[in-house]
Amino acid sequence: MRLALFLTSLFFGEAFACGYCVEDKIAAVYDYAALTQAHARKHTVVYFAIDGAIRDSASSLKTMVERTKGVEKGSARVSVEARALAVTFDPRRTALPALQSGLEKALKPRGLELLLLDTK
Repeated sequence: MRLALFLTSLFFGEAFACGYCVEDKIAAVYDYAALTQAHARKHTVVYFAIDGAIRDSASSLKTMVERTKGVEKGSARVSVEARALAVTFDPRRTALPALQSGLEKALKPRGLELLLLDTK
C-alpha cells in the first residue's frame, strides 16, 4: 500500500502545487495593502496570467507595465515564476478593455500575451 501511494505521489504530486492554477497565479502577485489602498480610492486591482516565454526580469516588466496608460504608478506586481501580473487602475478614468489592450500592446514586442484572471 505504501509503495502504491509513493508511486502515485511521484506521478501526480506535481498537480497539487503546479503553479498553473488561477489561485496560485493570483496569490503570487496578491498584495493585501495594495488591494486595501486601491479600494479606499475606489480603484480596481486586476490580475492577469502572462502567456509566452518571459525573458525579462520582474523589475523590468514592472517598469514597462507601469508606463502603460491607466496603470497606477507603483501598483504593478509581477511574478516571473508564476507568470502573473497584477495592476491597479481607476475604472472611472480607464475602461478595463482599454487597459488590457494597452498592456498587451506594451508586452507584445516581448512575445507575451495576457489572459484576464480576476478583478477585485
